[in-house]
Amino acid sequence: MSDIFEFKLPDLGEGLTEGTIVEWRVSAGDVVELNQVVAVIETAKAAVDVPAPYAGVVLETIGEEGEELEVGSVFVRIDRSGSGAAAGGDGAAATDDLAPPKAENAPSTGLDADEEPQPLVGYGSKGGGESRRRRSGTDGGAASAGNGAVAGARPLAKPPVRKLAKDLGVDLWAMAAGSGPDGVITRDDVRAAAEGATTAVPATQAVGPSAVAAAAAVPVLSAAGAGEKAVPGFRGKAPGDVEKIIGIRKRIVEKMEQSRSEIPEASTSYEADVTGLWELRKDLTAAAAEDGFDVKITPFALVLRAVVLGLRRFPTLNARIDREAGEIRYLEHINLGFAADTDRGLIVPNIKDAHAKSVLQLAMELNDLATRGRNGAVSPADLTGGTFTVSNYGAFGNIDGVAVINHPEGAILGVGAMVERPWVVDGQVVVRRVCKLWLSFDHRVSDGGEGGRFVTYVGQLLENPARILLHA
Repeated sequence: MSDIFEFKLPDLGEGLTEGTIVEWRVSAGDVVELNQVVAVIETAKAAVDVPAPYAGVVLETIGEEGEELEVGSVFVRIDRSGSGAAAGGDGAAATDDLAPPKAENAPSTGLDADEEPQPLVGYGSKGGGESRRRRSGTDGGAASAGNGAVAGARPLAKPPVRKLAKDLGVDLWAMAAGSGPDGVITRDDVRAAAEGATTAVPATQAVGPSAVAAAAAVPVLSAAGAGEKAVPGFRGKAPGDVEKIIGIRKRIVEKMEQSRSEIPEASTSYEADVTGLWELRKDLTAAAAEDGFDVKITPFALVLRAVVLGLRRFPTLNARIDREAGEIRYLEHINLGFAADTDRGLIVPNIKDAHAKSVLQLAMELNDLATRGRNGAVSPADLTGGTFTVSNYGAFGNIDGVAVINHPEGAILGVGAMVERPWVVDGQVVVRRVCKLWLSFDHRVSDGGEGGRFVTYVGQLLENPARILLHA
């Protein structure tokens, strides 16, 4: 007798109401195990692997890749008895390991078809994150993709690229690594594959800078016609494309509109001579290596530590306004966010309890969060709870800019490029490395005097970095 479980899309964290299907890891007829990943769902905050709450046979997957689903809607139907093995079309009998799950195998959240969606926190047991696609009645061993890649290696591509691949009949699983950063498959890769050429890196090759560069050098044929080169677009976007406002982009739109409409923003800036800081970070990186830490102490890590000290001295910049309660709350903890530019859009992970961390600890967490952000591996918890944000647009070579406050925070600090410029020292014009700091703050919470003194204090710490270490 069949035991059909309707798996509803759970709340993936922080009360989110919808998610976008980035990738299906299973299809109808697949045998799934408890906690096996069935789909990758992109929310407004992060891409999340969604595990199966029961073992069984997949009867149906609901929704296409790139489609947005509401939390609480059914998106997978699983036959927990295993009798639905024939749903895959092969008529195979159910295997012994498809017996109804024992009580200890029940998902730890207790989520079932009759309950309201709940956050996917502590969902299932550990060790279930690996994807193992296995058709009922077939060998569960790894199969080879068309170009020698091992099946199960997830192809990296954004939802619009996946949709284009589907429209053109291109198998992303057969393409392996793409020509984009970190092997991401781009529109050009898909179009080239559709035309019979490929810019994807063979799966047997290492995906390093040289391999990507070599792949990018291959002539690409556009869908417009043979012999016509495709117009290169940043992150696979091309003139004439239409992008749906979903996932992280939808969250960005909402946050920016909310910030600009609700927060009366004021700005102030300070130019700092960071020559000493620029040299100090080399010594600190060497010292960290001597102590066994494989981490690069960047100037930005020192900036973060200076910001923490500034927020402790000027708490109005690390505050929240509650209009309904008629209160301004000066927060004791500092969860320091930093704006990260990724292939999926702007995200702002934050370092929890930054006030309790040394320069070394800040540098290590900064590197970890930035790496996971680029790889799409940050969690909703990494992206929530921030109290103050620092935007390092200097990494793109920008001298200055006005950053938009990350609502509901009370301020944001923009950090420009640290570039060599003529600078007056003791009446003499010399070449120094200079950085412009630009503070945008909520004028309801902080007065101009507080905002101005804060950015000046942080700038002076960067000019005399020994003072940063004094409070480390």
